[in-house]
Amino acid sequence: MKIRHGSRACCLAAIALVTACAPENATFNQAPGRYAPHFDRAEIAGLTTDRASTGGASWVDYDNDGDLDLFLTNGYDVSSPEPAPQPNRLYRNDRNGTFSSVTSGALVESAGFSSGHTWADYDNDGDLDVFVTNQRDQDNMLFRNEGEGRFTAILDEPPVTDGGHSYAAAWVDVDSDGWLDLFVANGGLSHVGQNYLYRGMGQGHFQKITTGAIVTDEAQSCGFAWGDYDNDGDPDLFVANQGFNPATNSNALYRNEGNWQFTLILDTPVASDHLPSCAADWVDIDNDQDLDLFVTNLYGLADLLYVNDGQGNLALVSDSPLTLEGGYSYDANWEDYDNDGDLDLILANWGACPVLYLNDGHGKFTRARAGDLGHHLHHAGTLASADHDADGDIDVYLANWPNQPGPEEQNCLYVNRGTPGHWLQVRLAGTTCNRSAIGARLLLTTEIAGAPVTQLREIVAQTGFRGQSAMVTHFGVGSVESIARLEVHWPGGKVSAMTDLAVDQLVEMNEDSE
Repeated sequence: MKIRHGSRACCLAAIALVTACAPENATFNQAPGRYAPHFDRAEIAGLTTDRASTGGASWVDYDNDGDLDLFLTNGYDVSSPEPAPQPNRLYRNDRNGTFSSVTSGALVESAGFSSGHTWADYDNDGDLDVFVTNQRDQDNMLFRNEGEGRFTAILDEPPVTDGGHSYAAAWVDVDSDGWLDLFVANGGLSHVGQNYLYRGMGQGHFQKITTGAIVTDEAQSCGFAWGDYDNDGDPDLFVANQGFNPATNSNALYRNEGNWQFTLILDTPVASDHLPSCAADWVDIDNDQDLDLFVTNLYGLADLLYVNDGQGNLALVSDSPLTLEGGYSYDANWEDYDNDGDLDLILANWGACPVLYLNDGHGKFTRARAGDLGHHLHHAGTLASADHDADGDIDVYLANWPNQPGPEEQNCLYVNRGTPGHWLQVRLAGTTCNRSAIGARLLLTTEIAGAPVTQLREIVAQTGFRGQSAMVTHFGVGSVESIARLEVHWPGGKVSAMTDLAVDQLVEMNEDSE
């Protein structure tokens, strides 16, 4: 893996790669015992037949019945001569391979120019609430879950009284006080603005933060990612901006110093790449227990991968397929799709096919064919992943937002038909920390292919761009049949651990676990 410490990436790529799908003879190089996932494109009434311009998608158990439902935020209606808002959609999982469309209630009756959204239990009452971002100067929306799938629109808190061109948002506990805070990215593809940060004051109330570069910098912000990249116990923020012009509109990295103070980090390649960036993810690609950074770019430019040296220094990788193949990547989704013990990548492209890259376990990637995935053109705006059918592997929902009405507006579900690899899934619940355990860090240690491996995950309320994958954490573990140790570092510092775990099960842990 070549790592470049210079200030600017060489990111121009062949135009043919922008529209190309996986060729019939595409291959991948895998170590013995590693397998390729196979995805089938599923047809499910509503989920894949309804038409809209979808900005965000999330797998979420909104009704606390133990299975994953699907929520979509829909933007302006492309069939209307003038931009017109659309209602958002909620699909309830019926547990038999079908979903029912929820057609009544505040959550699905509030039409907007909606882009993204973020789910978490912001009032710590045991169910998941949702914040929705809107474009075209429309106020954003907050819906409090009252239980039993009923939602109330909150109208009098700061997060819903600020109009703007809001693209994405995420719940985060900046100060680990047990009350979730909220960050909103503004600007997007066509506007310059300031981002919003709201401090959770408890009991469902917020205070807007008005000072500091994190909320006063002017940029065209699209996606972002929260993650503890410097391993000091608090969440830091990377913001993907639309780059190019002006030069100050480059991507931004804000280090959390504690006490609601953030430092804009300038002496890093992350801050010197002036590119049209869209989505971002903090992920441990090489299983070395620190967070690396992946950033997608638009307009035929290649994406960016920065590897963490363990001290919080991020170096740009120059020789990976992830950074050499150009595209129009709106979103990226990282999961262990083949259950072999490392994180793989699916890219969602606008005007092209999604692409799967398989990880060899050491942070090296190969483009792979995987059944129907990669054989259909999409105008993808977002991805969301989850084991929606509870069979032990990760499925992918791809949402489209084309420029014209028609069949291309239909979203797609790619169902993973499985690999021989074993797995473990973990659901967390905070008690002293926030109920959704946003910011918790999970470390799973076991032996894979004869060598000890520790996998790292962090619980976040935004994955990639404008959507959210399931908050159930999935680990692949290959052929092993017993997991040595699962360790959870909760926001605020408490550590819980479990040992000698059987594979192929869902484990539930709360903060009071020893």
